[in-house]
Amino acid sequence: MDAGNGIMWESGSPLYQEALRRLHVYARHELTVVLEGETGTGKELFAQALHEKSGRSRGPLIPVNMAGIPSTLFESLFFGHRKGSFTGAQETRDGFFGSADGGTLFLDEFNSMDPDLQPKLLRVLETRHYLSVGEFRPRKTDARVVLATNVSLDRLRETGRLREDLYFRLVAHRIRIPPLRERLMDLPDLVSAQVRRIAAELGREGVSVPDSSMRALLSYGWPGNVRELSEKLRSAVLHSPDGLLSIPLLFPDAMKEECVPYSVAKEKFDFDYFVEMDRRSGGDLSLGRSLSGLSETTYRRKLRRIRRPPPLEDQKKHPGMP
Repeated sequence: MDAGNGIMWESGSPLYQEALRRLHVYARHELTVVLEGETGTGKELFAQALHEKSGRSRGPLIPVNMAGIPSTLFESLFFGHRKGSFTGAQETRDGFFGSADGGTLFLDEFNSMDPDLQPKLLRVLETRHYLSVGEFRPRKTDARVVLATNVSLDRLRETGRLREDLYFRLVAHRIRIPPLRERLMDLPDLVSAQVRRIAAELGREGVSVPDSSMRALLSYGWPGNVRELSEKLRSAVLHSPDGLLSIPLLFPDAMKEECVPYSVAKEKFDFDYFVEMDRRSGGDLSLGRSLSGLSETTYRRKLRRIRRPPPLEDQKKHPGMP
């Protein structure tokens, strides 16, 4: 398993396993592939893996953000142009397809592409030829195209943002990357791997994730998926004074959010309450139990949840699971 960069090559999720299976199949072939997934699910990482595991790994991987491509410059940017072919063309340029020759052209945020420009892309995908601006002889492309979208092809077609001819060219070869909320069984391992990577990057030692924090992470909805998880962990590791990734560090605004899950709010309250109770009692079990009004058994159990666990590297394979 290598979850440090967001990809888990061994997963307990059937949906993620299917995405990995398709990745390995398509890496062995030259087909145009579409990566479907919400923001933050790791589509760019899948594109990199497709390239690196393919026969084109020694060639270039050219990433292009389609949201930043002006319609008026599409042909020049993608197909290149000859010097002097239009005002401002002071030198000959290959364009994205030319630059990706022998490698992979990764079109990110494909859902942002103007439908009026889609026939130009479709023609290249079908004929493997394109015409540079200012030239009259078509060029042949040897670039494999991988597209990514955070809106499904079906939805794009339904809303008129994807032409039917291009839809039918792409729809058969898709990899759906499931959102994090649909593969929570992977979360403990994902957290463990990412915390190790982040702690190493920041030069922190003895970083640990208590049970209460893991339960809060498992109960959260993760609208930003793996990207959001990574940044929450990075912030917690960075700001933790002792390496303990507590709920207040992971969810600093939890009590301010209107739709925070009950379990997250409850875990945060329990953590804050018993940390303060332990401080006020000076660690005296009898005094703390008396102040809290709880039985000795319940008070001891609550204290165990806030006490520092062993460092992350010493925890079991699934840290934080009850």
